[in-house]
Amino acid sequence: SGCVEPRTEVPASTAPLRVTNGGQPFAMWDGALARKVADAQCGAKGVRVSIYDRFDRATGTWVYPEGCA
Repeated sequence: SGCVEPRTEVPASTAPLRVTNGGQPFAMWDGALARKVADAQCGAKGVRVSIYDRFDRATGTWVYPEGCA
């Protein structure tokens, strides 16, 4: 019929993504480096960033609640 339903992409992960610096804790000011690590872990589409991204001081991890894109 020529009509094709548009594809909807499902996110790779909707679970929060927690990243460390190669198994070592990040410092709070390492946000840019943490973002690069998160993007690398998520693949081509990278991590979903939001205003809720945060540094977890207790564990030294950066947390991206929206997960991978």
